[in-house]
Amino acid sequence: MPDHTASVLIPAPESMKELCGKLPVNKITTFAVADELAAVAAELEKVFNVLGMNVSRSADKAIINFKYASLPDGAWQMSITQEGITAAAGDLSGASYAAGALAQMLFAATAKSLPDDALDCAEISDKPRFQWRGFMLDSARHYQDKEFVKKFLRILSVFRINNFHWHLVDSQGWRYPSKYASKLDAKGLWSVGQYTLDDLREVSQCARDLGIRIIPEVDVPGHSRIMLANYPEYTCTPEKPGAEFCIGNPETMNFIKNIFTELMEIFPDSPYIHVGGDEADTANWDACPVCRKAMEAKGFSTMRELENDFMIELTRFIISKGRTPIIWGTCSGQLYPADTIVQVWLDIREPLKVIPNGNKIIYSVHNSLYFDYPANLDEPWETWMFELSEKGVYMTDPYIIWPEKVKDATLGTEACLWTETVPQHRVLAKLFPRIFAYSECAWSAPENKSWHDFQRRKELLEAAGYMDYIKSL
Repeated sequence: MPDHTASVLIPAPESMKELCGKLPVNKITTFAVADELAAVAAELEKVFNVLGMNVSRSADKAIINFKYASLPDGAWQMSITQEGITAAAGDLSGASYAAGALAQMLFAATAKSLPDDALDCAEISDKPRFQWRGFMLDSARHYQDKEFVKKFLRILSVFRINNFHWHLVDSQGWRYPSKYASKLDAKGLWSVGQYTLDDLREVSQCARDLGIRIIPEVDVPGHSRIMLANYPEYTCTPEKPGAEFCIGNPETMNFIKNIFTELMEIFPDSPYIHVGGDEADTANWDACPVCRKAMEAKGFSTMRELENDFMIELTRFIISKGRTPIIWGTCSGQLYPADTIVQVWLDIREPLKVIPNGNKIIYSVHNSLYFDYPANLDEPWETWMFELSEKGVYMTDPYIIWPEKVKDATLGTEACLWTETVPQHRVLAKLFPRIFAYSECAWSAPENKSWHDFQRRKELLEAAGYMDYIKSL
């Protein structure tokens, strides 16, 4: 392979200096990992096995050394010389990212599988542009089984995504067992399936091992058709339940607080809880005497104000439990307390509406980061969707128009895969190849990005068998 083996990395590193000399692959026979970073040993061993390398773990004169150093979260450094490889990281995530980068270089080096395969010498230093690099998977519309979700997490980790936003409930499905909603067990309008508590614990442990946080979501007060069909006492029209909870009924809030208390018990390690809050229709509220009475009692003139009051009470409850609430942008069209994170999705102007209020944002604008949108128009798509090519994902930058106004408040980016038209067997087809572009979008500084060079790197890695390896994880 003619390219320098350190020049294939995706996402593009902060800095890379090519050095003279090569490290023969057949010289790599031992590796060592510091105790603080021991979990990456299994990642390295998997790569060595796939590539047919006979490498054993040994602290005595190891050719590859992974060390702990004082570096920011996620940052890593690597030196490749003719004598060996030294990688340094300040945390487990950084070590994992360094191991992933080494895997890419080894695939590039061994593409021909010849006796003279070698890594080119280099000095590499890297750190993330954004600390929030997220991906949302909708398991409510179409259910994905436990093993598939774990595979999905392993793929996300390869692409340095550190937040898994799990959309567990919606109008079409309720995917976790609840003692407060036992009538929903294993039901679904479009696909049947529900995770057991053991499933959720197993997925959570998988995420922890990969350095990924889970952000669970229960979307209220809308998007709740299947819930209210089974619990009509919490809707405005019990004889014909819709998709919105009755927000004027005090028992509704008590019920929802119980649901979220249980959710936080199921995910004790999740510092963020997503409460949804988007796309609720006011029609039933406007016609509901209970909602109208509550609106008037609070001195409001619109149902959106009552919705805002309802959601603020819910976010205060989440805060009281020691967690940070997240809501979808445009939720009720109103403002929320500054300690609530807003996930903006509707258009690029949304951040300007909430940032002056002190809210931090996650950037997920749909026509740039919704992976359910078709990469090309030969695949299934809905009338509201845009075509979202790999290049469209790659061009995404939440700072692009108003950097001075949004930079300090932007936590990072999050791609979203809604599954109205995406059953489990099509999820990876929606993920690849655009996940490569998203990885570089979320990690690399703009000055290190180049579309044409990105395509070169991706094609080299694909030709070396790297994509097949990822899909086999």
